[in-house]
Amino acid sequence: MSEAAVSGPKAPVPEKGKPVGDAAPADGENKGLSNKELKELKKKEKAAKRAAEKEAKGITPEQQQKIAEQKIEKKQATTSTKLKKQLNQTLIKVEDKNRIPSLFSHLETREQRNASSPSISHIVHPAILALTLKYSSYKIVGSTSRLKNMLEAFKVVIADYQTPANTTLTRHLTGHLSIQIEYLKTARPLSVSMGNAIRWLKQEISHISIDITENQAKEFLVSKIDDFIKEKIDFSDQVIIENASQHITNNCTILTYGHSQVLEELFKYCVLEQNKTFNLIIVDSRPLFEGKKLLTNLANTNFTQDQDELESDLESISSRGIRSCRPITQSNLKIHYVLINSISTTILEDVDYVFLGAHAMLSNGRLYARVGTALIAMMCHTRNIPVLTCCESVKFSDKVQLDSVTTNELADVDDLLQNINSKKPPQKKSFALEQFIKQCEEQKKSESEANNKNKQQQQQQQKKAEAAAQEAIADGESPIKNWRDIPNLNILNIMYDLTPPEYIKKVITELGSLPPSSVPVILREYKNT
Repeated sequence: MSEAAVSGPKAPVPEKGKPVGDAAPADGENKGLSNKELKELKKKEKAAKRAAEKEAKGITPEQQQKIAEQKIEKKQATTSTKLKKQLNQTLIKVEDKNRIPSLFSHLETREQRNASSPSISHIVHPAILALTLKYSSYKIVGSTSRLKNMLEAFKVVIADYQTPANTTLTRHLTGHLSIQIEYLKTARPLSVSMGNAIRWLKQEISHISIDITENQAKEFLVSKIDDFIKEKIDFSDQVIIENASQHITNNCTILTYGHSQVLEELFKYCVLEQNKTFNLIIVDSRPLFEGKKLLTNLANTNFTQDQDELESDLESISSRGIRSCRPITQSNLKIHYVLINSISTTILEDVDYVFLGAHAMLSNGRLYARVGTALIAMMCHTRNIPVLTCCESVKFSDKVQLDSVTTNELADVDDLLQNINSKKPPQKKSFALEQFIKQCEEQKKSESEANNKNKQQQQQQQKKAEAAAQEAIADGESPIKNWRDIPNLNILNIMYDLTPPEYIKKVITELGSLPPSSVPVILREYKNT
């Protein structure tokens, strides 16, 4: 090594217009520096020494800076793709046989989302694994229910979390939750309310002081999640119910579509707390039949009565029955259940108000909700029926969307083709089913004549064939059962649609009842809180 490399200056890389010796203080000046400043000074001296050695080898400062930038970019790319590589390594490569129209080809199918392997369970918490399975099987449906269950699962994850060595909870917990969220997306895309809650939770984690212990930090986060559920969901629903109940009067007719948790509580509140009598029309659609859930929950709701009232009314119990055992649908609530393709002008003639739930409210005033909502709103708007939307502020999004194609969710195509006995019209036996039964009978006769020794086995096969034939007759076969073999046939099952703001009269939130054009105002208030 040359003498210039050995006796090189111990100073930072000189900038343009600055000499090398001006950056390094003298030894006498180091005595008045703090420990932190001394460490920084030593780092600069080491960096200057390495730079001088590289410069002696013929590497210019510009090349050194370029090499350093390349190293930083490579490190960032490796860190950002580490989680995706872990997920991709555990994916089961499945052949997607669903033919999606080119207009919706940018959306992920359910098969692509559910292709994650259980071998990733050593990274994901068991509570998230169980919740993901419930999401993918539609056991938990609805934006509010999905949000609540996700936050409850996060509480379990945080309670079981342990900070690794040489790191802090503030920095590591955010990445740990990101792994859980990435796996949660494999079941269904995150709703707007879930995305808002995740951003809020990560912000709360970043505000935790590093001086408190790990148990105190976890207790603080769990209490914050409980407060979020109470304020943004429970208390908000109570305020919305009180404001919306003013539009429901005695002997009026209300129409709703599908199932919404806040609307279910609204109808119960009007009957149980305000003792109102009204008619309710529940419009439902395939394939989830969420209106069945609303119908079942309302039909199973009974009046409650205090013990003092029961004791005072013991004499009249025999004549009128115990009120606590009487369902609300017996006297106060009259329900009509129809499918969306059965709506006619006669059903909409006596409707006074339409109450709709929401998956999200966009900043341009459009309602993003279950597919079919826009059709209901349009039909009622043409007949001058007021359309009201009940939506919590946690479901508001600053996104702008003009159609339901840009962002949507593709559900399983087979959900549209499955047989629903309770709502399926009578169907005739297909020609293929008749040929199948005839072939089974001929095969049974030929086998009985050719081989009499296996009579018992033939009887068993006969019973199985008859049972299968009876099940096939009972269930029926769809003419498009093997639709994948039919060329130029595509089946699309989207989950949401977009309702223009001119079809909505009012949006009822916990901040008040406002027109759809005031959604940006609610967004600003939500961000301030």
